[in-house]
Order: sequence, then C-alpha cells, then structure tokens
Amino acid sequence: MKKIPITIWVPALSCAYDFLVPNTLATQEVRQLVVKLLDAEFNLLGERTPTLYDLSDGCALRPECSFAQLGISAGAKLALF
Repeated sequence: MKKIPITIWVPALSCAYDFLVPNTLATQEVRQLVVKLLDAEFNLLGERTPTLYDLSDGCALRPECSFAQLGISAGAKLALF
C-alpha cells in the first residue's frame, strides 16, 4: 500500500493540514476522518457534510474513487468546503 502526502486547506479555519494517506483509500473515507478530527478539535462542522476539492482544477473529488483512481499524487493540494 503506497501512501502519499497531501495538503488539505480548510477555509473555515484559514489553515492547511498535511496528511499521509494510502492512495488506494476512497476520498470519502479520508474526508470522513478529516471531518472527525476537525469536529473533535474545533466543533466546527456539526451536521454539515463538506466536500473535498482538488485545488489544481477546482473540481470536487468523486467520493467513491480512490486517490490513485483520480490520478491524485504526492503533494496534491485539496480543499475542504
């Protein structure tokens, strides 16, 4: 299992966070884990379900696809809106 470093920008916090994730993991699983971490720390999201976006093209990531399937590689810059 190959792991890739990604950066996720969270505009609501004006912060970026670095993660090391398996490239075979579905993006929805990463989103759920990130949301769980942020909600536990900042109690920020409540019942909202944010979406991950690729900052290189502004497109939302398909939740059922893995990073490898979407062609997302090491150093990717994502945003959580």
